[in-house]
Amino acid sequence: IIVITLYYFMSSSVQPKTKIGTDAQYAIAISVPQDLCTNEQSHIENVFSREEAQYVKDFITEGKTCVRCSASQNVTATRPNVVTDEHSEHILLFPPGNSPLDTLLKNTDQNNCVVFYSYNSPCVKKCIKSADNIFPGLENWENVRKGGMNVFVFGKLWKDAKKEIANDFLMINKLVRLYRCMSTNVMECQNCVNGNTANPFCLPENKSILLYFQEMLLSMIEFVSTCFLIIKILYWH
Repeated sequence: IIVITLYYFMSSSVQPKTKIGTDAQYAIAISVPQDLCTNEQSHIENVFSREEAQYVKDFITEGKTCVRCSASQNVTATRPNVVTDEHSEHILLFPPGNSPLDTLLKNTDQNNCVVFYSYNSPCVKKCIKSADNIFPGLENWENVRKGGMNVFVFGKLWKDAKKEIANDFLMINKLVRLYRCMSTNVMECQNCVNGNTANPFCLPENKSILLYFQEMLLSMIEFVSTCFLIIKILYWH
């Protein structure tokens, strides 16, 4: 319940935009009463209003990190650092023990739900398989709230996501339950791991061989067209 409710609320009220008006990457963590996680009659606006959501949206759009910056003081959020290229998830989770998320957790009732939402899937290439990996932060979150309701939710798959991210998602899910939410004709959220298997709902779609040939043919046509254009320009000059 909380996953779908939060996804809808964040995507409609907090989602920042790029300069050209497209949805921008950001990450946000929110602490809410357990009742909101278990009672479908509960409303997130009772603990995080749309006015607060707009304030947080404006705050992070300016390039700042919100650390309990709303009136309810139950939210921390940020966008990627364009100067250092640090991912938004890493900003909120690092350094473990003294991160923006830790500040939120220190002021959170142990019985609350803590939901971490990222517009894009957890960065894998940089944030999981390098010195900037997010696992120490996730492990710290789990240790601080061991046995608590902790959920990691993402919406879009990062553009460079490969099928191999299934193993990374399995690793994340061992620490924090991982969900993906999508809104096409209807809003849908699914757990990214069932047993020891990654849910295809959370993974890149398998392209058919025909589709690969189509893409290859289009690339060849584009390449040949470009070559003819260059030859034509050189000929007339």
